[in-house]
Amino acid sequence: MLKSSGYLVEAEAANAPDLLRKARTTYPDLVIIDSSLKGGSMQEIAGIIEGDEISSVLLLVQEPKYKFPDSIAQIQKPYSDETLLTVIEVLFLYKNRLCDAKQEINVLKDRLQTRKEIERAKGILMKHFGIDEAEAYREMQTESMKRSIPMKEIAQAILAAYEH
Repeated sequence: MLKSSGYLVEAEAANAPDLLRKARTTYPDLVIIDSSLKGGSMQEIAGIIEGDEISSVLLLVQEPKYKFPDSIAQIQKPYSDETLLTVIEVLFLYKNRLCDAKQEINVLKDRLQTRKEIERAKGILMKHFGIDEAEAYREMQTESMKRSIPMKEIAQAILAAYEH
């Protein structure tokens, strides 16, 4: 049913160790685990796959007797093909949104770190040369333009020189 709906099924596993081995070698977009999988608990296998960021996980459960983390989606059997496909589409949608959010967080963290380094470097210049904040910033900006390197690298060079 997945293949006929346009999905690429990279592998099927007979048991939990086989599933983990295949997931770790193929890094699929989604791992679907049926409650009938032998050789390990669904909870443990899903936790490993999600925890190691190998893939998103969808559990096909007989009855929701275990409390799984919110990051692990599950569908209770029986389910229709349409329900399964809808859940898969929603999982991919949210996975893409989560990836975008993580990238934005990383960009913002980098900007914040850069800002902190520039502020520390300005402080060093102000103290060392007895200049005000605006002048320290202008000096760093001038060096950045003269050398055609980012302000971040100028700040890091000042910090490195000050530490030695």
